[in-house]
Order: sequence, then structure tokens, then C-alpha cells
Amino acid sequence: MKRILLALAVILAGIAAAGQNPSPFSVPAQYGYTYREEMVQGGSEARLMTRIYLPEGEGPWPVVVTRTPYVYGGLGDNNALGREYARRGIGYIQQDCRGKGGSEGFYSPNIYEREDGIALYQWLCAQPWCKSIGIFGSSYTALTGWIVADAVPDKLKGMYLSHYGVDRHISCYRSGLFREDIMSGWLIDNAEEDIRRPARVQGQPAGENYYDFYLYRPQVEADVAVLGQRLDYYRDWITHTDYTDPYWNTGVWGDLKRIPAEVNVPVTIVAGQFDHHEEGTILGYERLRPEIQARSRLILGSWNHSFQPTPNHVPLDHARDFNTTTDQFEWFYKLLVEEKDPGHEIKAYVIEDDRWIDLDDWPVRTQEEKVIYLSSRKDSDKALGMKDRKDWRKRRLTYLYDPLNPVYATGGETIFTTSGRRGSHLQPEMGERDDVLYFITEPLEEDLTIAGAIKLYLKVSTDVDDTCFAFTLSEVTPEGEAYNMRTSIATLGYRDGLLEPRVAYKPGKKVELEIVALPVIWNVKKGNRLRLDVKSSNFPEYAVHSNYAGVWAEQGQTRVAKQNVFVGGRKGSRLVLPLIPSGLR
Repeated sequence: MKRILLALAVILAGIAAAGQNPSPFSVPAQYGYTYREEMVQGGSEARLMTRIYLPEGEGPWPVVVTRTPYVYGGLGDNNALGREYARRGIGYIQQDCRGKGGSEGFYSPNIYEREDGIALYQWLCAQPWCKSIGIFGSSYTALTGWIVADAVPDKLKGMYLSHYGVDRHISCYRSGLFREDIMSGWLIDNAEEDIRRPARVQGQPAGENYYDFYLYRPQVEADVAVLGQRLDYYRDWITHTDYTDPYWNTGVWGDLKRIPAEVNVPVTIVAGQFDHHEEGTILGYERLRPEIQARSRLILGSWNHSFQPTPNHVPLDHARDFNTTTDQFEWFYKLLVEEKDPGHEIKAYVIEDDRWIDLDDWPVRTQEEKVIYLSSRKDSDKALGMKDRKDWRKRRLTYLYDPLNPVYATGGETIFTTSGRRGSHLQPEMGERDDVLYFITEPLEEDLTIAGAIKLYLKVSTDVDDTCFAFTLSEVTPEGEAYNMRTSIATLGYRDGLLEPRVAYKPGKKVELEIVALPVIWNVKKGNRLRLDVKSSNFPEYAVHSNYAGVWAEQGQTRVAKQNVFVGGRKGSRLVLPLIPSGLR
């Protein structure tokens, strides 16, 4: 977020200094602007620094508003984007969250954003220069928008929110396993407590200096043991693993979950297919009431959390055709200045086709599924394949999973802090590890356009009372290079469903495990292959399972598990790919 804001400020400042009409805006500047700072009373004792850009003149003016903990530029007139909005007739207001920037109080993540936000919007609506309001934000700043969207007075006309999930448990967990590299990494980077941040060794890739914290057992004690401070809110995150736990359904997280269904204004929601918040961001659109959806937009691009297009091994010429900075201004200008309804739109980028498509509905109404069965020749555990037809020869494939020697992810859609591993990357060679099962198809005879959530159904057993299985699905080029498309993970404890409570598992029992990936739209080209890696860890994307039942963060010991994967048979292990409707190909 810091890099995005600084880069944008430099670009706009340079254009403005040269006297040009700022590209990315088509509307020319028509006004001078004014800037001032005001300490606005928050929800309780803290006064919050509020930076106000307005067009010159009496007004009243439409304004766009964001609240943020990411304050890097200090005080003063230093926001190029704010100037350019004001010069085009829209006020621009940024408030520093409690305890951040110039605001009073102590920053406790998430806790005060609703009360402080409501206080700000009540204050704004009382100002004679405020005609109407639009809320915008990305990542945490989108949270500050969602969390008040049911309580802003009638002057609120719309919201433009990107890269933040409206269901916090879904953002933090997959099948009871914590998303370490985003959630624990964010904690270290943003905690206001006086913690010992792990030092980075010269030459060490960014983020890997946090791995000792991620791997500490029991994780619930890592805050004190590694960072030197007890962080109760982090302990809450990592110990409430059930979706139905009251922690995720009351307070700020309960509010966040219920609010989308209570929104009464149009919303533009922007998600990235390699952003860790993709699933929860899309939920923000899916949970809007039908009449609000009909006035709202969903944009699904091929970028990571920083809006960097990925993957890089396929054409990307048109991946940047959708510019969020431009689109946000144009949308607000139509809504707030021209006072027109922006209308409904669902736009999605098709990876590898390098094109955008317009959809009528989301989720995509797939017309068919492609089922690919996992298979193995009897004479070799190394000759593993994937076939369109059922293989009636049943086989049990076995490997040992040691939590002390996890598989490190090379790429992934929910990796964040370890920036060099974000997105899609060249994968290790097949056969590199004995604790990974590698399956591969024959070259595709025609293009395969996947649209939606890829699912892997594994028939498995193990000799412990809980464990996990994970996969990485990759595209393999004719040259033999594999690039990850999707990853996911599931535990036996949550085999009844991601949103269901944990259940017991009896060692040795054969069960079917559904492993669901985040949605993707990807056209795998004719002549390429699909490769599936089956394993039991994908670190640092997900916490390393100990092979013991219970809350992962409270476990101090690990043990080795003997993992069995059954292939072949009438309903053997299989990969299910949702295919895009033929009319959109």
C-alpha cells in the first residue's frame, strides 16, 4: 500500500507541475483548491487528524472520504490525488486512524474503526460545504468503509472498495489453518506495541526473516517469545479456528459480516485473482441485496494485493487496461457530480487470453465441469498421471509428512509478506521431494477455460488423529516449465466443510476430503499440460499442521504422519474444473 500511494503521488505531482491534464483523469481541472487540517472528535476521547482538500469556492461540494492507518508522508499539503480531485470539483478527505499519523490515542487494529468512522461522517454531514459523500478504500482502508456502511446518513451516495474481505474468518483461515504470511506478517509490520521486529539478514529475501515467528510452537506464545510483547488481539485471531465461534460473529467481525446485506447505495468492488483477500472481497458483492447488486459493479483483475499484474509467463498487454485510479474517479464523478446512476457491471480478466470479458452474473454460471482422475501404474509410484477416464485399478500411494520439514510454497495467491513468492512462479522439478505426489496430464487437445473454484477430491487415510492435505495445480508449457495456477489446503478435522465445526477423525479410516481453491479465470492453451502436486504443507502460505487434533496455535509438539492417497476406482481421487460458458470463450 505504501509503495502504491507514493508512486501515484510522484506521477500526479509531476504531471501537475508540468501543467498537463493529469492522465489518469479525462475531466480537465476547473478549480483551484484549498487544503487544511482539522482535529475531529472520534467516537470517544481521541481527536483524529483529518486532512481536507476542497475546490475553491463556497460549495457545497461532493466529497470522497477514506480513513487509513497507512500514514507515511507526514502533515501538510502532500497528497497529489487529493489536489487533483479538488481541482475537478470533488473534495477529498483523508482521516488518520486512531493512534496513527497525527491522530490521538493508541492504535488497536480494527477495534475503533466503526465508532470513529461514524463520528467522522456525522461531523461531515453537518458541514455546510459537504453536499454528498462517497467512501473509498483499499485493503484495511476498505474495512474502514465497509464497517460504517449501514450507519452513514443520507448524504452517502456510493462506495468504491477493493481488496478487503467482508468475512474475517474466511480471510484468516482455510480449513482451520491460519494464513501465516499475510496475517502474522501484517501483525509484525503494523503493531504499534513496542515489539522486537525480526531483523533481516543481508541477502535474505523479504519476509523470510519472519519465519521463526511463523514456525514457533506453540504459536500462541510466539508474541512474547519472539516479539517480546503479549498481543491479545493476535492470540484471539489464532485460537478461534471455528467459523461458528462467537468471536467471528460478534463485535467488529460480526458487524463486518452483516453489513453488506444492509447497504443501500451502489458499490464498486475490485478484487484480484492473486490477492489474498480475493474470496472475501467477492463475498462483498455476493452479499449485497439483489436491488443493490443491480446498481453495483464487480471487477476481477489478474493482479496481486499491490495491483501488480500476474502471472508473468503469459501475455499481459491488456491486464493493465483497467486502471483503478482512473476508474474510481470516473465512477465518483458520474455518481456525485453528474448525479447519475453508474449502472451495473461485472468485468473479469481471462488469464492467458489477455482479455477482459463482461459477465451477467457472479458466480459464473458454468455450463460444464471437466473431471480429471488421478491414476498410477502398478509398477511405479513415480508414474502418476491424470486422465479424463476413470481408472479401475485401485492404488494406495503413501508418503511421510514431517511438520519439521514442511514444503515451502513457490508462489501462491494468499502469500503477501514474502513478496518474492507472491503470485505465479516457476515451480520446482517433479520428483524433487519424497513427500509430494506429482501427477501430470497429457498435452491438452484443445483450450481449457477454467472459471470459478477448482476442487480436488482426495480419498485419504492417515495414522494420526488429524492432519492436512494440500495441492498446487500448475500449467506446464511445451518446454516443460510449470507455473502455479492455484493452491489450497484442507484438514481432516474440517472435512465436513470450511464453515462447519471441527469433527473427530479415527486413525486409519478412509475418507474423502474436498479441497477448494479460490476462484480463477484462466484459459490453459492447447498443447500445455496440467500438473498437480499433492502434499501436506504449503508454508508460509498456511500454518504448518502438527498432526495433532485441536487448535493449531496451542500445540507445542509435532509428529510424523503416514499419509495414504487412494487413486483409481469408480469414485477415486479426482480434480474437478469448472469451465466457462462456451459463448464467453
